[in-house]
Amino acid sequence: MRVSAFRVFNNVSRNLGLREYNKHVDSWAEWVFEAEQYIGSRDTFERAEITYSTASAVQVAKIKFTDNSLDKVLISINGTNFRFRDLSNSAYVGTATAVNEISIGADLDTTIANAVTVIDGSYLKNSIGINASYTAGTNILKLSLSQGHLAKPIFVELDVSSPLEITQRFTGAKHRIQNKQITLPNDLVKLLNVRVGDDIIEPSSSQFRSKISDQQDRYYVEGNRINFSRKYTDDVVISYLRAHTDENGYPTVRQGHEEAVAFYIMWKHKSIDYYSGNAPQYIIKDLERRWYHLCAKVRGDDNMPSSVELLKIGKLWNAKIPITSYNPPRYDGLNTY
Repeated sequence: MRVSAFRVFNNVSRNLGLREYNKHVDSWAEWVFEAEQYIGSRDTFERAEITYSTASAVQVAKIKFTDNSLDKVLISINGTNFRFRDLSNSAYVGTATAVNEISIGADLDTTIANAVTVIDGSYLKNSIGINASYTAGTNILKLSLSQGHLAKPIFVELDVSSPLEITQRFTGAKHRIQNKQITLPNDLVKLLNVRVGDDIIEPSSSQFRSKISDQQDRYYVEGNRINFSRKYTDDVVISYLRAHTDENGYPTVRQGHEEAVAFYIMWKHKSIDYYSGNAPQYIIKDLERRWYHLCAKVRGDDNMPSSVELLKIGKLWNAKIPITSYNPPRYDGLNTY
């Protein structure tokens, strides 16, 4: 189970006597991730898999409409605003829509159909390859991207107070294999293995390609990319440990690590005062010792086998004990009469 980092932040704020900690949130979030890395016990981070396709799959973004009250609401696609306007409103000046303005119809189906017409008539379709579509009755505007590789990602944004909801975003090109390369996910902590079809391939000891390596299934990591020695027609799957984040992008803490992570943040936070000459050294050393103690404790607690695992260990251990005679001369602690 994961715990929100803000629960730890509240603990730190209470311990340090800080009434307002919003200005420290970014630094504290980074220290949360550092503390979890240093604890590094079993299941500290989540295991995840990503499949990279060799096919040029269509990428999709979806926007759900809740009602037809859309006057002045806008959809922004890579900085281009598409604004809804009620032409029948007496406050609207003019008799025709401006560029990238979507007229609100008598019902929601008509309004979304107008949005499809305006978006398809913009530069997004010819220059970037975005196609808009809508199925009557679904209340969902679908934006599809047919190009396999993007020079830059596509961002869709809405008004904060708009009656619209993005239910699916463009994934960009990170789930595609391009030029014998794949882009590693941003939340990667450790790469576990790389699988092509049913075979797990091994990393290469060298970081260059040759005529010999082109015939082998090898890879090497350079920056945020994995480079392969040959071109694959099968999908590539990577298994990795990832840093779990909440819906706002802040790291979460594994349940049971809260106190240890809190003391790590307190140690780092008070170290700033120590470097500026505003905190005595004994406070920093006390916080440091407490952090190392709790770090070792939670790591040990996490790695302690469960009752079921202990039973399995016992069976393995007993299986390795040599079998003695049925009636030994005396009881040796291993056999019973």
